Amino acid sequence: MAVYKKKLKKIPRYFSLGSLTVGASLILGFLSFGGMYALYPAIYLAFAAFGLSVAYEGEIYLQNIKGAFKKLFKKDYLENHLAKEYLLEHFPADTQSKECPQFFRDYETQLKLLEEFNHKSLNKVSRKRKKQIEKTLGDMEKWFALQVFMTKESKKPSAYTAELREWLKHHEQKEWQARLENRQSTFKYVKGFSILAATFMGLGSTYLIVEAFSVIPLIAAIPFALWPIFIVPMSVVAGAAYGMLIYNTITDLINNDTINKWYTRLRNDLSQGLTARNMLMTALAVFLVSLAITLTVCTAGTWWTVATSARPLFEWMKKMPSFVMGVINPIITGLSAIFFNVENSASSFGMVYEAMTPDKDINTKRNVFQRTYREIADVLTHVWDTENWLQMLNPFRILLKLTVTPLRILLFLGHLVSVALTSDRMPGVPQIVSALVAIICEGFEDAHYFMGLNAKIKTLLEERLDSEEDHQDADIPTFLLKVLASPLYFLAAAWDCLASKMNPSTAGDSQIPQPKALTLTQAWNKQLSIPDEVEVVLSEQAKRPSKEWQKEHTLSLIEKYEKKHFDSIWFGDQIADHKKDELQKLKREIRQTDGSALGGILEAAKKNAVFNQHRLFAIREDEPTATQEFIAELPERVNAL
Repeated sequence: MAVYKKKLKKIPRYFSLGSLTVGASLILGFLSFGGMYALYPAIYLAFAAFGLSVAYEGEIYLQNIKGAFKKLFKKDYLENHLAKEYLLEHFPADTQSKECPQFFRDYETQLKLLEEFNHKSLNKVSRKRKKQIEKTLGDMEKWFALQVFMTKESKKPSAYTAELREWLKHHEQKEWQARLENRQSTFKYVKGFSILAATFMGLGSTYLIVEAFSVIPLIAAIPFALWPIFIVPMSVVAGAAYGMLIYNTITDLINNDTINKWYTRLRNDLSQGLTARNMLMTALAVFLVSLAITLTVCTAGTWWTVATSARPLFEWMKKMPSFVMGVINPIITGLSAIFFNVENSASSFGMVYEAMTPDKDINTKRNVFQRTYREIADVLTHVWDTENWLQMLNPFRILLKLTVTPLRILLFLGHLVSVALTSDRMPGVPQIVSALVAIICEGFEDAHYFMGLNAKIKTLLEERLDSEEDHQDADIPTFLLKVLASPLYFLAAAWDCLASKMNPSTAGDSQIPQPKALTLTQAWNKQLSIPDEVEVVLSEQAKRPSKEWQKEHTLSLIEKYEKKHFDSIWFGDQIADHKKDELQKLKREIRQTDGSALGGILEAAKKNAVFNQHRLFAIREDEPTATQEFIAELPERVNAL
């Protein structure tokens, strides 16, 4: 029942995310549509440009809008984000020293538990174990954030909490609290600019959609007086979505300190000498910045062209001063676009920078070309070691490689062109020139699609807390290609399965690559490059966080539950008061125990009749209350089983 309720509560969020993603896609899609139609007035090509631009960028928009939702609606987002930055910068180098608070030892212990599950394709049971460990880490980070940004001292903190607070006082706590205030103030300005950008984008979208509808015969046949019924909702959603994208992009630039980070990195490289690589990276940085500025101007010019050439949707729009849509709108749109372009240029530069960075290991120091060669050689060696000749000559796999891969490349190139068409109507600039600039920019941004990154090796702490997002490689065209080619994939898997029966049987789970008989499921996963799932079982002797942390963890979860469910009561006041009293008693018991009896206390709390009383009514006679479910889940959540 609890899972069912949670899913119901998430429906409005999923609907909002879906609507806003569609809205953001509409802007890009109709810009591509209009750009293609202006370049070559063929309706089928315009629709193809619309589809290709949306298909590849839709997933990226979804992730960005999710990021904006988290920043806008997640409680204490900024405090938690800055606390992670603080952990990354100030985590003690020696957690075994006497001066190090116990919390850092517990956090490190929990990180090492998570390490066992990292970079593995896990089965369902192991995924559940990993999720539980990650939940505990998340709780630790949120609890730590409360201590870093504590506004007033609690009356009697535990020795565990007091130790950490004392350490924080001597490690820049005041400076980070000031940083939080500055960041909150900056985010308010960003929010205001995002609302302004959303307003102008919503207004500009009406011109954009009218322009597109005018050349679609089926829609053009509808009386113009009815168009607002369709266009107004689309423009409102598109404007709101654009505001979300702007907010997420600018706040990411601020949080990640993107510009300053890459400037510092380049400056440090140049200070070590003028090598060929350093000069190349500097030239590339200047080139990408120039492209970003040029693309911004072209984007603003395209919106000016749309706003001045398309028919206004309402009569009152004709009475607006010409400078509103002719001057202010392009300026706001251009300022918005510069943030997108800077973020994309920084991502492109980071990808090339990491690719051009030689391996740190002196014995295996390789450049990007040597690494690429090594990766191809490793794949061929693996095939040679694990397949017999009949498997290697799989005709269906060869056919797939000769069709699916070229089609992916063609669709991707079509996507680059479709995105380039969104900024190809700058007055005074030939369409082919502005489109070429956009193609180069988008090509750099999406180069990871075909070229693997030389990801730097991270420590456990960096891997957990680093705020930089990985590239999203999922895209609709590739998914559709795989669906359409699924009969070929099945035939390739069947051939591989039957041919593998010729391989000698292997004893046990040998780690040495060698030919072996495959089941049809294994062969299917192999053709789709789905790795085999593994189960990770933690040893019973594996070190766990201390009993003191278990107590703090339990108390923090109870206090969080109290605030969420009992701070504002609409009905059932008397029962709610009884539950609060019982939760206070439970917290006192937990504080008084030494930690070893925590499991017994929580087990006893499950039988407390007060927690099982419904404040309103129950749909079913045996339906548990939210408090009852919370208490029942506590032992597993805090590892007090």
